[in-house]
Amino acid sequence: CIENIPMHMCTEPLLTRHFTEAYPELEVYDVKIAYDVAMLTQIYEEMQDVESGLEYSIRKREKHDKVLMMYPRCASRFCQCFCSPCSTKVNVEEYYREKLEELQAEFLKQREVSLHSPLGLAFVTFTSVNSAKQVFDDHKKTFLLGFSDSQPLSSLSASMKSDKWKVWFAPPPRDIYWEHLSDKRNWLFLKIIVSNLTLFLVTFFLTTPEYLVSQFDTILIAIFGPDADFQNSTASSWVQDFLPTVMLWSFTALLPLLVSYSDRWLGRWTRSEENHSVMRKTFWYLLFMVIVLPTFGFTTGMAYFNFLFMNNNSTDSYKWECIFLPDSGAFFVNYVITAALIGSALELIRFPEMFWYVIQLCFSRSEAETPAIQRAVTYEFRFGEQYARMLLIFAMTMMYSLSCPLITPFGLLYFILKHLVDRHNLAFVYAPSKINKKVHASAINFVIMSVGLLQFFMVTFSILRSGNLAIMTNRTKYALVLFVITINIFTAQIWSSFCRRLSPIKYEDVLYMESGDDDHLQPYLPVVLKEAEQDLIHPKPENQRRISNGSGGPDDYGLQLQVIQTTHNNNHYYKL
Repeated sequence: CIENIPMHMCTEPLLTRHFTEAYPELEVYDVKIAYDVAMLTQIYEEMQDVESGLEYSIRKREKHDKVLMMYPRCASRFCQCFCSPCSTKVNVEEYYREKLEELQAEFLKQREVSLHSPLGLAFVTFTSVNSAKQVFDDHKKTFLLGFSDSQPLSSLSASMKSDKWKVWFAPPPRDIYWEHLSDKRNWLFLKIIVSNLTLFLVTFFLTTPEYLVSQFDTILIAIFGPDADFQNSTASSWVQDFLPTVMLWSFTALLPLLVSYSDRWLGRWTRSEENHSVMRKTFWYLLFMVIVLPTFGFTTGMAYFNFLFMNNNSTDSYKWECIFLPDSGAFFVNYVITAALIGSALELIRFPEMFWYVIQLCFSRSEAETPAIQRAVTYEFRFGEQYARMLLIFAMTMMYSLSCPLITPFGLLYFILKHLVDRHNLAFVYAPSKINKKVHASAINFVIMSVGLLQFFMVTFSILRSGNLAIMTNRTKYALVLFVITINIFTAQIWSSFCRRLSPIKYEDVLYMESGDDDHLQPYLPVVLKEAEQDLIHPKPENQRRISNGSGGPDDYGLQLQVIQTTHNNNHYYKL
């Protein structure tokens, strides 16, 4: 993929000519230009909804000999009595047919506008991986040296400003958010700072799940009055013991949505990059909010800063011996039990999707919109959020496995139930998503870090129980040695790729083709420029029209590759 191409020079013939002159020994297989298709994608999705409604009304008429009628107003499906005074019923089939013709004309007009709006972005496919690697190395820019001096030039290099290009290996076509490519990356860094800073201030200083749970008694007194007895009543004590844990799990499940939506606001170009970013941010947020701060007795980040910088009373010292008490570990045991039993059941029932489906039904105009509503509530599997919450339970189980061993079997129960629930949802409920190897690499780092936190907590636990730091017991020495070993392993894992760059030995990356991946057979064009054009030029009969599920279907997704090897007519092609 090549960025920063001048708009007036961003055409397939000119790019092909440039690479042919600059690299006469390399064979260019294909060149595709990226266009602004944000508005075109919206029209295409609306066309899919209208087409599905038209097909539904046709099938209803042919099978049941029933002509559907509706009021062309929002929410008129269940509120016809309110629409009848100000509107008249129309034939659903005729309405959608006219609407489809209007959208097709608008689509063709917008398609011409999009094809004349290049983004200065191109996808170039070469016939060998060495060719793609050579072009990538020639345009690689370092922090100190800039571009390589030996960069091949052509007669168009000055006009194309090839010295300012940004070249990187392209992801699979279906991993790309084509509608996001029009979002310029000039302000991406500023948007990242604003997003992360706002998220930090809201989630870290204002409140944490533990703080909200700590206010549970105040909420009960406000509801039942100050004279209510919560200690002697069996039902009230059950409410006090059980509901705080449920509330903590609920906040842990809902607050990461703020993290994910703040990251989606950035407009990532690829699904795998978005999932990776959401996973990392959600895991760190949950780790500090649910485990670290409550473990040390700080219900909010503000309380922690008050203890560090605003505690002027010299006689008031932190009671470190209160850490790792059995009651503290019992709360996290209840949390893991709740996540294993109630959390897995709620993920299987999927109340949020059900609630959103009911809302969509209430705002629909007729039953012909049912296929479009089903497509609208079919989401991709959110690997980022699910991965982060699962790693949180793993970290919690590891950290408290020594001070509170009872958490271990319930942690195992959580992972068994989580595996079964996710396998069912991936196979029958959610649309497949896109992830790359960076997600799994980050997960491995988080697992090693969880073991390091276990060793750190073990050292802290031993020092606090010994009562004297100067005289360490054998248990403390053993825990300290294990902690140092774990830190070394974690450091080696984190900095392995960076240290390879500092080594005098030059390492070459070995690239493999993923088996069963057919993304390489697809050209680098958005769906709206491939399928929609074929449907408009060669329309299908009404009884053979395809109703797309909007998510692309199982064949529209695969694993991301940094360099994609393709096989076609016994030739191999590599995409840059």
